[in-house]
Amino acid sequence: MGLLAFAASAEAMPSLSCQLQSGEFKAGGGGKPKISEFIWASGHGSATPTGPIRTRIGRIDPVEGRGYKRAITLDGKLVLLPPEAHSVIGFGKVYDFKDAIALAYLGEREEDSSARPSQIVIVINKVGSVIDSEVLPGTATNPGSHCLLID
Repeated sequence: MGLLAFAASAEAMPSLSCQLQSGEFKAGGGGKPKISEFIWASGHGSATPTGPIRTRIGRIDPVEGRGYKRAITLDGKLVLLPPEAHSVIGFGKVYDFKDAIALAYLGEREEDSSARPSQIVIVINKVGSVIDSEVLPGTATNPGSHCLLID
């Protein structure tokens, strides 16, 4: 009976994107995050890339990765992204907690089109490890249990 109750409570937990949207997500000591926006790549000529993101855990930079995919670094150290998060990073939001950050961004993966990129959320701790992630594929017809964080 205890195992069944545990499984039911795990299913009831909102997705990472919904936790960020509602303010329920707590990382690196909790507290309310400082939220800012960034642009690293855009199909629109009017949008100017913002460059590096300065956070309380360090400086996040976009770098060219394998296969023309964007990668990111934390203070010059490559952050290993989960395979499902490999994409060309367009723009998004930074949720800056004290000892961790969450990046929520639109990224074009191989299976996406430029008109329908994926919403990708990754949580990075202060040593540069991805401790949580979530992908809402651009090919999804509805968000399901995900919350849309990027307009």
